[in-house]
Amino acid sequence: MRKLTKSGILAVLAVTVLAVSVAAAPVPVASMGVVLQANNANLSGSPVVIGATIFAGDTLTTDNAGALRARFGSSQIYLFPNSNVSVSQSAGGFSADLSSGTVLLSSGAGDSYSVLADGAIVQPKDNQKSVAQISWVSPTELLLTSRVGDLQVTMGDETQTVNAGSSYRMMIAPAGQPAASPAGRPGQPAASSGTNSFYLVAILIIAAGTGIALWRAFESTASTN
Repeated sequence: MRKLTKSGILAVLAVTVLAVSVAAAPVPVASMGVVLQANNANLSGSPVVIGATIFAGDTLTTDNAGALRARFGSSQIYLFPNSNVSVSQSAGGFSADLSSGTVLLSSGAGDSYSVLADGAIVQPKDNQKSVAQISWVSPTELLLTSRVGDLQVTMGDETQTVNAGSSYRMMIAPAGQPAASPAGRPGQPAASSGTNSFYLVAILIIAAGTGIALWRAFESTASTN
């Protein structure tokens, strides 16, 4: 009887230790995407190579001669030199927090991305096909270009649209300070969210060197998705 009791105690202890070990084991983190192109670029502070896996919470950066291209599902993002974004998973796609530089993004119908910059959220309108470029200029200014599909720009409770084939300078002002349009520049009316306001000023469509070839490649991808 004593032997059986000891055996029972040992069995209970073994099960308990196993349960604690399983509970303490780290939860696997699902990958978000993969690096397709990398030159003078970093992934969460370390030099990155083609084929590297990207996880939620990772930061992608490029130096003044760098470039990085990554795929998230059927969507893609390209970082121009001196760019910095943190990525996370979002419903139906991915989200990128842009704190400096310029990014070019593409998505197919039903797939999506969103870019957070200066308190604004920029994303494809109605999850339609999209090829867009977003540049961080300062804490109060962004440059927005849509090559394929309309973009939806949201800040607080206000939303405006950047139509396909157009570029806008987005001017942002704190609450109570109007984001005035530069003299002689037509733009969409200022929108107020209660905490800030923004104004979209139409400009000539942005075209930047290597970006043109990338736009064409992204447009081809978007048209076949």
